[in-house]
Amino acid sequence: MSAMCPVSFQRIDENLARLNAAQAAVLVLLHLFSPWKWIILIVAADFCIRGFWQPQRSLFTLISRRVAALMRLKPVFVDAAPKLFAARLGFFFSFLLTAAWLLHQTAATWIIGLLFAACALMEAAFRFCVACRMYPLVCKM
Repeated sequence: MSAMCPVSFQRIDENLARLNAAQAAVLVLLHLFSPWKWIILIVAADFCIRGFWQPQRSLFTLISRRVAALMRLKPVFVDAAPKLFAARLGFFFSFLLTAAWLLHQTAATWIIGLLFAACALMEAAFRFCVACRMYPLVCKM
């Protein structure tokens, strides 16, 4: 990834991205393990806002800012382009998960949901963004 960085001149706080990922993971797991299946629509809407519109207006980001302030987390700035790609990929996964649920494709719902939750949890817990690792490869194509 070093040959590709920085890939944009915009920076974002990685702590907020990690808190956003934690929220996404919790809601995806709620979708899978609770009767509140509709909750995936909140995840999809948030990823859509972050990936295609104005990330600072996303519900998850607004919540993350408050949590980061309460926890007194110092900002850790990283390149925004890979995180934007990750948000767009998150929207794609949200869309696939929603479609699988609405089409009553139980196995696909579980596979997509668990993969999505695992990626979000890796970002939240270990600062390992799967989509960010994929980003340089996509740029080379």
